[in-house]
Amino acid sequence: MKRTLITIVMIVLAAGAVVAQPKAVGARLGYNFEASYQHETMSGMIEVDAGVTPFIYQKAIMYDENSTPVELSYHYGRAQAVVFYDYMMNLASDFYWYIGGGIGVSWGYGDFFELPRYNKHGELVTYRRLGLPVGAQIGFEYDFSIPLNLSLDWRPMINLFGLRQGDFTSNLLNVAIGVRYRF
Repeated sequence: MKRTLITIVMIVLAAGAVVAQPKAVGARLGYNFEASYQHETMSGMIEVDAGVTPFIYQKAIMYDENSTPVELSYHYGRAQAVVFYDYMMNLASDFYWYIGGGIGVSWGYGDFFELPRYNKHGELVTYRRLGLPVGAQIGFEYDFSIPLNLSLDWRPMINLFGLRQGDFTSNLLNVAIGVRYRF
């Protein structure tokens, strides 16, 4: 009985500590359009973002099965969800900088994935829809006296499962502005 009571008290205290931590919800706008959620911890924050890269129209020179160059046009995009843990450091009152790392999952969409592709030797090249991006994040955040925070960050990502079989795809220029409601 005593053990059960101690266990219940510990669970209630842990749940209270989690609920009492500041949180923020909003958007991260940049290369991707993402819904964003932040949850502060003792030394940093956990950030969960989910969003899409809008359709991109592109023309490219590809090869047919006879190694003849062909100009193709196609559309593509990517949906992605990521989780980051960032260490927060205070620069001044209500002004912070943070650095951390994270991982996610992504899914490519569009007619880009439907077109047959060949390399210049006439060999079929396989493209993947599913990706496993990993990356780092560094940025600045300002908490206003009203329940609002703004952030500016850089999040370079590398996709561990490359878009094309045998290579990596990356998004090294992922700079975004975050606007979030704090509660």
